[in-house]
Amino acid sequence: MFFLPVLQFLHSKRTQCAGIATFKMEYELWVEEQNRHILEIRTALSSEIGDMQLGKLVQSIMNHYSKLFTMKSAAAKADVFYVMSGMWMTTAERFFLWIGGFRPSELLKVMFLVLTFQSISSDTH
Repeated sequence: MFFLPVLQFLHSKRTQCAGIATFKMEYELWVEEQNRHILEIRTALSSEIGDMQLGKLVQSIMNHYSKLFTMKSAAAKADVFYVMSGMWMTTAERFFLWIGGFRPSELLKVMFLVLTFQSISSDTH
């Protein structure tokens, strides 16, 4: 009986590591594709392209970011602390978050307020 919880914990850790490893690989590919998008948009802005073509390019970049959010969502289901820590980000991204003053611990404060508000509002109904 004692081994069952231990085995379940080890299985969840293995699944968690697999989810994060998948995210790391997908994120590296995402960054490469993002660099290609940046090059495409720079080329498009320096040349004379129509609004329709530029709109398609912008839409493809928006879809690309949507893919990132989907990947981050799946990774957060595997290990939310890994996603919140930002260790998967590039050095430049971490630097700008640091300069901007973003602290993941601030999200815990916001969540506490939201949960407290929900608890109070459900108690009054």
